[in-house]
Order: sequence, then C-alpha cells, then structure tokens
Amino acid sequence: MGSKLWVRVARCQLLVICLFTMVLVIGCCILTVITGFGSHFTIFTEASPADNMIRDLHYTMVLYGSFVCGLLILTLLISAIAVIRESQHLMATAFVGFGFLFCALMAGLTWTQECQNQVESSILDVYDDLYEQVLRGYPGKAQEHLLQAHDIFQCCGKSWQQQTMSTPHIMCSNTADDKDCVSVISDVLNIHWYWVRTLLLSSLGPTIYGMVLSSFLYFSLPKGNIWERRGEYSFNGGLQSTPATPLIQLMPFQSAQ
Repeated sequence: MGSKLWVRVARCQLLVICLFTMVLVIGCCILTVITGFGSHFTIFTEASPADNMIRDLHYTMVLYGSFVCGLLILTLLISAIAVIRESQHLMATAFVGFGFLFCALMAGLTWTQECQNQVESSILDVYDDLYEQVLRGYPGKAQEHLLQAHDIFQCCGKSWQQQTMSTPHIMCSNTADDKDCVSVISDVLNIHWYWVRTLLLSSLGPTIYGMVLSSFLYFSLPKGNIWERRGEYSFNGGLQSTPATPLIQLMPFQSAQ
C-alpha cells in the first residue's frame, strides 16, 4: 500500500510539473516572438552592415528560442500521455526529453553569460555607424533608420555630443526626448537579458525534478511497485481463478432439466 501511495504522489507531482511547463512554454514563446519580431531588435538587424555579426546572433537567438519552445511542448505532451496511459516506454521517452531539455537550458545559460557583452557591443556598433553616417551627411537610408531608432527607444543621440550638434541635425522627432541613446539601448538589452535568464532558470528546476520523477515512475514497474490500476483487471487472472466448467452444463436446456 505504501508503494502505491508513493507512485500516486509521484504521478500527481509530474502532472503539476506539466502544468507549470505549459506556463513556461507560453512565456518562452512570447519572449521568442519579441526577440524575433520586436522593433527593438529588427531596427538594428535591418540597418546592420554586412560585416556586422548582429544578424547571425539575432538568428541564433530566435532559433534557440524556437528549439526550446518545441522541446518544452514535446516533453510536456509525452509526460502527460505517459502518466495518463501508464506507459513505461513513454515514461522512458519523457526522461530522455527532460535530459535533452536540461542540456539545452544549460547551454543557453552558458551562452547568455558569455555572449551578452558581444550582442550589446554589436548593436551599439550599428547605432554608432548610423549616427556617424547621419553626422557626416552620407546618402542612404541611415537617416531613416536613425530616426526610427530614436522613436522606438524614445531617446535622442549621444549625450557627449549634444553641445556640438543640434537636435534637428541628430534627427530626433521629439525634442523632449533628450536621453542618451547609448544608455537607453543598454538598459533595454539588460532588461531583455534579465527575462531570458529568469525564464531559463525557472525552467531548469522543473526539468531536473521531472527527470527524477520520470525515472522513479519508470523503475517502479519492474520492481513490483504497480501503479494505481495496473494489474487489477487482468483478464488472464480471471480465467485462472474461475473453475473449469463444461460448456454443456451452461446451456439453458440443461439448467431447465
């Protein structure tokens, strides 16, 4: 009776982890969409020169976010189906899914720690290049991109050059926005990285616990710790417990006689 209770508790906890994983999937999808289609990032990827690595970094971040979302959804579905159907093979597959998810999350955490400054430097290099092109009066779309960046970030040029350049020349649509764009862009990126790390760390705990629960439920069957309903309605067992009765004695005319 005690083993059944532990198995039942483990199943309930795994279902709770599936529900929490569903919330993480929603958050991961939202963050991936913001990273891929948010104007704070697309404005710099569109205006970046060919030798700048921001496009490759941006594509890598979107691809990684999509991969994590898909892996979360797949692990969620397999775990829920394994608990409902009481399948040992599906539970083993869920354990493997949690393992792959753990590796992906650890790789993402390591990458964010190592490449955060690289991404920020690449974006600021794009802004500096646009700023210098407008300052020097080069023809092209730099003026349009710079104006869009100022409107998106609600800032205006660089603070250390405000005394030498006028606001119309910096292409600021709103003269009240006198914030330094370099510091504003850095703050926006730091907030974005904060939510990315928070989401990855929040997913890491349930992933490790899901690995423990799925392995426990997988090994509980071969050791005799049967699940709640498994084995209680065995068809073969019912045939063995019923005494052998000739079929002729079960006929209606034999009973009437």
